[in-house]
Amino acid sequence: MLQEPWFWMILGALLVLSEFFATGIVAVFFGVGAILVGIATALGLVSAPAEQIVLFAVLSVAALLLAREKIKVWFRGKVSERWDGDQDPLSARGARVTVTETFDRGAGKVRLNGVEWKAESEADEFEVGDAAWVIGHRGITLLVTAEKQVRQ
Repeated sequence: MLQEPWFWMILGALLVLSEFFATGIVAVFFGVGAILVGIATALGLVSAPAEQIVLFAVLSVAALLLAREKIKVWFRGKVSERWDGDQDPLSARGARVTVTETFDRGAGKVRLNGVEWKAESEADEFEVGDAAWVIGHRGITLLVTAEKQVRQ
C-alpha cells in the first residue's frame, strides 16, 4: 500500500484539507511532503517503503522549517498599534479630560480615554496638564470648560 503513489496523494490531500479545521499552519507542510513523495513514487524515483517514509519526513520537516514563518504572515491580520477608543463625542458630555496642548485663541488638544481630541473653549484658557470637562462637541471637536458640569 505504501508503494502506491495514490496512497501518498490521498494522504497529502487529506493533510492539506485538515488545515482548514485545525489552522496551526503545520499539517499543510506534511501534506505537501506526502504529495511530493507520491509524485516521486509515480516517477519511479523512490520505491521502497522505507525510502518513501524517510523522504516524506525530510521533505515535510524541511518545508515546515523553511517556509512556515513566510507563509504564516498570509494568514495573520494586520494589527494597528493605534487605539481609536470606543467613546464618541456625544457620550463624552460631563467627562473629565486632560489638556495635552496649550489652548491658543480658544483651541487646543485634550486626552479622553487615552485618545487625543481637538478641543475648543469659549471663555477658558488651559495649559498642558490642566483638567477640563466636556460640555459638548462641534463635529469631532470637543467643547470644554474649566468648571465641572453636571450630566443631564
